Parts: sequence; structure tokens; C-alpha cells
Amino acid sequence: MSYELHIFDTLPSTNSYLLDLTKKNAKDWVVIYAKDQTQGKGYAGSTWKTNAGENLTFSFSITTDLSYPELIFLNEWVANVLRDFLVPYLPQVWVKWPNDVIANDKKLVGVLIESFQRDQQMYTVVGVGLNVNQTRFESNHKASSLKLLTDRTYDLLALLADLMADFQARFYQIQEKNFDDIHQTYQTYLYRKDVLSTFRAADKVFLGWIRKTDSDGKLWIELENNELKSFLHKEIELLYGE
Repeated sequence: MSYELHIFDTLPSTNSYLLDLTKKNAKDWVVIYAKDQTQGKGYAGSTWKTNAGENLTFSFSITTDLSYPELIFLNEWVANVLRDFLVPYLPQVWVKWPNDVIANDKKLVGVLIESFQRDQQMYTVVGVGLNVNQTRFESNHKASSLKLLTDRTYDLLALLADLMADFQARFYQIQEKNFDDIHQTYQTYLYRKDVLSTFRAADKVFLGWIRKTDSDGKLWIELENNELKSFLHKEIELLYGE
């Protein structure tokens, strides 16, 4: 399987560019890579800021027959592939709900997935921001990079080629709708699962244990009073890497 790579010195957002392109001329496995992404978007309206030329900021397009409720498993699949890709470099890598990748209690990867449906087909753009060679994160103390954690400098295009090969090799899991396998893998490597952790919700800080995520994308936390409570993203914040 091959992909069509377009490299830009600068773009406001690889996701926005590819989403517009997909709506005009939908093609699978188009990859848009920007050396400098000036207005990178994160999940649920957050921003993704990185230094120019030091990281992987790219998006790729895929077409499936998934329904909107099934997109939660696509989200988990993307996080799983990214985690597995990083394990040879960093043995302890985790997926953080809903779709970050964490190593050494620091954020290495952020993901933004945007989809639209047309003629019973789901068109999806997967945006990935992977911190690679950046060594200073003055505005985000929770972030780190491959270089900081491994003391090596990486070839960005070689990493991109290897990562896209992994996405394509694992795409059968989505095509065959192996949702149970995808979900179980996600649960296995869920960051701070069953570990007493600190959270913030509705301006209150409390302790609890992450027990699972569900097929609706909710996070289930057991509180100190043994109550099991579910949360949507942006309703709760896991306090980590302080």
C-alpha cells in the first residue's frame, strides 16, 4: 500500500488543508506534512504549538463505512498505533484518554480526528502532532519529545514513512471492524488506569481511580466513596506531570 505525500514549508493547519481537499476530491492515504504549522488544532478546540522544523505535524485521509458512533473505535485505533510505534524507542508508553500518547508522564503526541459522511461513506482526516527533536517547551511543562527522552536526534521524514507504514499495516482492524480487539488494547495501555490519581472537575480537585473508557467515549472513575462516575472530555482534567 502506498500514500501520496505533500510537503509544505508552512501551513496554518494540516488538518484544515486536507479536510478542504478531501471535500473537493476525496482520496485515501493523502498525507499533508508541514514543517511549520502556525495554527495547529488540538482536540476539542485546543491548540497545538510546536517549533518549526523540529517535529512531525501531519494529517492523512482515509475512507471507511463506519457510522458516527463507531468513530470512537477509530479514535482508539489511532492512539494504539501511535503507542505501539513508539514502544521500540520508549518502553513505557501509554494512551491518555481521549487520544494523547504519554511517556515518562509527559505528552509526546496529540491527535485531532475530523470526519464527515457522504453517500454512506465516512471520510476522515487524522491529524498527528508528534514531538520529535524539540528540546524546549516553555509554554507546556507537560510536554516532552523523543530527543529529550532518548538523547537522540531523528530524521523526521524517515519517522513519518515508518509511522505511515504502521497505520496502513493495521488498517485492516478498522476495515474488519475489530472493535473488541481495538478497545481491549486501548484499555490495557490506558494511562494511570487503576492508579490513584488527582482530577479536577467543576473547579473541584479530588482523588479517584480510572477504571475504564466506554464505547460512548466516556471516562469512568471510581471515587473515594466507591461511587463509579462517568465523564465526557472537557468535563474533567487529569492532573499529571506537575
